[in-house]
Amino acid sequence: MLLNLPVKILSEVLVLLDHLSILRCSAACRQLHALVAASLNLQYRIELAAEGFIDGPPGGPASTAAARMDLLLERRVAWRVMRPRRRAAVALAGRCNAYELAGGLFAKAVEEHGAARRLVASWLPSNSADETRLVVDDLGVRIKDFALDPAQDLIVLLEHPPAVGLSASPSAAYAGTDICVHLRKLSAGAVAPHPAVKVSVLCRRSPGPVRGCMIQIVEDVVGMYFWMPLHGVLIWNWMAGEELVVRLLAPTLRRIWDFSFLSPRAYMVTTLKDGGEIRIYSLASPSSSRRPTHVATLHLPAPHPNHALFELTTTTGPFLARPPAGSPFSFSRTARVHVFTMHHDPGAHRGRWQPACFVVHNRTLMRYVETYRDDGSGAVDVPWEEWGPAGTRFFVLANGFQWLRYVHGTRVVCPVLQPSGESRVEVVDLNVHRSRAPTAAETIAASRLGIDLEEPIEGSQLVCEPSVLPAGGVFAKEVVTRLPYYSVPAPGQREPCGDI
Repeated sequence: MLLNLPVKILSEVLVLLDHLSILRCSAACRQLHALVAASLNLQYRIELAAEGFIDGPPGGPASTAAARMDLLLERRVAWRVMRPRRRAAVALAGRCNAYELAGGLFAKAVEEHGAARRLVASWLPSNSADETRLVVDDLGVRIKDFALDPAQDLIVLLEHPPAVGLSASPSAAYAGTDICVHLRKLSAGAVAPHPAVKVSVLCRRSPGPVRGCMIQIVEDVVGMYFWMPLHGVLIWNWMAGEELVVRLLAPTLRRIWDFSFLSPRAYMVTTLKDGGEIRIYSLASPSSSRRPTHVATLHLPAPHPNHALFELTTTTGPFLARPPAGSPFSFSRTARVHVFTMHHDPGAHRGRWQPACFVVHNRTLMRYVETYRDDGSGAVDVPWEEWGPAGTRFFVLANGFQWLRYVHGTRVVCPVLQPSGESRVEVVDLNVHRSRAPTAAETIAASRLGIDLEEPIEGSQLVCEPSVLPAGGVFAKEVVTRLPYYSVPAPGQREPCGDI
């Protein structure tokens, strides 16, 4: 019956499906296979999903499926050989107190006279647009940290508490509270309240003034992780002004070490217990908005008896509610990886051990949220052997990460220690598919950029064989990881770079 429909109508039906359903239809019979192969709209949907992208808003410089397909394929081949189409230098003067990079927008809070009240933001130049800049000389409050979601025109400012003995901060209406979070409209100069909020400033008491903190935004929630002097997690629905998670505790030996969202309704924390844990929580439980459900604990490889784990940090790329305006496409919220960086003490050896990191897909962690059943048995306890070897990839680092925002979608900029002992910055891409020859469309896209796909860049490699960290180092047993990846040396490694 479906095949009796006119081709035009049948194409309109198929374009409503996700890419996997389109591929299944294509495999069902020759007629559907020919239709899918001949439809640019359907091919574009498949190629978007292969890159982990979602389509951008209508209009813009590339308003048709044909134009967007050309840009998509050009982007793919250019990344494969690290061939930027444009290079530009952007200078943002002033001492950096805090910074953020999200959706092509780089912003930093400038510290002056011991306080950060000034914001400099740059919409970075692209292939189709020049840089534009926003400078806010006075945000109205001293800020400790901030976060951005340009897609929602949102900037979140964490107010810096006044020092003991000093007069109250300029936001005197909120004096007596230790945590004040200001929700501002970015395009209004970051000084006006965001129009979607019911409460423009989120406040709460805590066991003490906040000194160390980081902030993340995911759609309608904003989360904060604190590590000094208290530690814990605080999550709000920023639109409704409602607290969803409150976990603020005095420091302990078994404290939370780091925090990251997995989705708007799921997050994880790391701990140092038993050589390292990843604890995954869901906010979807109807029992209580203030009691997130602990759905799984993922264990890490056991350390050598002489080398205790003393740091376990995690980071991922920024979350955007939707593709930025003017973008033909952008990474899907779920097409992302998380990087976990581990430091062990040197034990009886001199100096510090080289730090190591491992990378895991967001979907691997979200699987425990999606399959959790609240039957009273509690969180699933998952040994490393059941999830780590096939779901992660370890790298030995030449040095620790000093700056954040080195993860974008499924790519990681990573200072990898080479077998020769040298350090090389690599762009590691975890979005690996079954090997195939370049399509005719990819070859044409490469030729437009002057790229020969038959001559891969020197030092690039597709790695499918396992990585092995031998026993007797920082781990008690041999650690084998198998997640495939493609790596290429980052360009410009010998060029000087300035401060931010």
